[in-house]
Amino acid sequence: MAATSRAAARVEGTPERPALRSVWTSRGRSRGRTARLSAKERSVLRELARGNSTEEIARVLVVSPHTVRTHIKNGMRKLEAHTRAHAVAIALSEGAIEFEPES
Repeated sequence: MAATSRAAARVEGTPERPALRSVWTSRGRSRGRTARLSAKERSVLRELARGNSTEEIARVLVVSPHTVRTHIKNGMRKLEAHTRAHAVAIALSEGAIEFEPES
């Protein structure tokens, strides 16, 4: 019985582990990728989804084309996207941006 009480004491003294939350989709990719996107990166991806070029996005957001390219590059890295279209597809599928055609 002494062994049983020692085992019980070890179990009772063990801190409880927090429940693990799954952040993986059925495809094995993280859902949280888009959570890391900044507001500007989301804006740039939204404009890319509308089909705008780097220069057009720069005019709309009132920034330089270099800044737009930087936001695209950082967004692609955070999303683990291989192309601009891939980044837009991930952002749309995970709900980070919505497709809003220009009026």
